[in-house]
Amino acid sequence: MSIRSLLVGLLEARVDFIVVGMAAGQMHGSRLLTEDIDIVYKQDRTNIARLASYLNDIDAHVQELWPTEGFASEFSLERLLDEKSLTLSSRDGEIDVLHRIDGIGEYDEVFTMSQSISLGNVSLRIITIDGLILSKRAANRPKDLLHIPDLECIRELKSRPPGGPALPSD
Repeated sequence: MSIRSLLVGLLEARVDFIVVGMAAGQMHGSRLLTEDIDIVYKQDRTNIARLASYLNDIDAHVQELWPTEGFASEFSLERLLDEKSLTLSSRDGEIDVLHRIDGIGEYDEVFTMSQSISLGNVSLRIITIDGLILSKRAANRPKDLLHIPDLECIRELKSRPPGGPALPSD
């Protein structure tokens, strides 16, 4: 189980998505750990059908605190259109699939605050560090607020010109 295998699988399934959340934070350089990926996916029928097929292929199922009898575990275009966010477990790891993220909006708005990166031989889109900070502030959950100082420090380090002044020492 790995975040990398989920990302490669989504890319191979030709799903249009943007990595958000702390998996994106790690790709920006954060050392804060996460064991899942959060994605915002494009809301068109072709893309949703690709995502549904991929989720079924990796045996994804909704993480439920209180499972209900007869609850559908198979993913379909209709289910992904109806559900605004799903927290899933699969044989390849955990993944949150989202229509939108707080503070930014849906796929098209998130796309404007994303960048392309290469991880080895794969290229994908992740939310920018500014977008990630904005979404963490808007979510306003304790765990998100704890991530903000780390992300702001990364933003500060990335904005310094090469060979610029060192960080102040305590």
